[in-house]
Amino acid sequence: MSHGGGEGGGDRWLVSYADFITLLMVLFVVLYSMGQVDVEKYKQLADSLRAAFTLGGGPVKVVDSQISQGGGRNPDGVPNPIVVPGIPDKPPVSEEVAGNLASMLSKSNLGTAVSVQTNIDGVLISLSEKLLFDTGTAYLQEEAYPVLDTIIEMLKPTQNQIKIMGHTDNSTPTDPRYGNNWELSTARAIVIANYMIEAGLEPERLIVSGRGEYEPIFPNDTPEHRAMNSRADIIVVYNVEKNVVSPGGSKLLPTQ
Repeated sequence: MSHGGGEGGGDRWLVSYADFITLLMVLFVVLYSMGQVDVEKYKQLADSLRAAFTLGGGPVKVVDSQISQGGGRNPDGVPNPIVVPGIPDKPPVSEEVAGNLASMLSKSNLGTAVSVQTNIDGVLISLSEKLLFDTGTAYLQEEAYPVLDTIIEMLKPTQNQIKIMGHTDNSTPTDPRYGNNWELSTARAIVIANYMIEAGLEPERLIVSGRGEYEPIFPNDTPEHRAMNSRADIIVVYNVEKNVVSPGGSKLLPTQ
């Protein structure tokens, strides 16, 4: 009897093993089902991307129903511009400075000494060393004052910040007060900034820096290229909104 009872007790593990196998199978079924849902979503996404990048592919289907499918058009059917946070959707008032200055330059002989263009920061006015300074020094030439005065008068009605950045070629400064081009380029930017402040621009609007010889436009291989690399850049910075964190929470305020 005891021998038979021992055999019966030894078979109980089969019941537990069967339960374990059943639960394991259910787990695999659930995992398989979850995997199938994800595969289907990825398939829909791939189909949508294929349609988006194929001409004549028909309307694009969005996997997430909460994503707007209205497209980037206004009620009149005209495409809306793409707006990137921190970058204005259209050039602000500082572009008027560029236009007026370019018009002034076209009536003078300064076309090769001054360039005006727009970039991601704002309006870039680049003034050559030939126009501004004696070679290798930070002394302003007489020819520099009328151009600087014109720029200053255009900037006075605006509230934009103004970056003044000095540059040089890779020649050694001729002025013994400056041991390297970092010092010379920074001194040139400071000289321009001081003149602007004396003419009435608020000093808190000015940002001064020197890049030395390390941001050339061309290789320093010819006198013409050296003349273009040795310059001062005045950047009229776009006014954009910035995120201001306050005790009551963050909010967007226009820069001043």
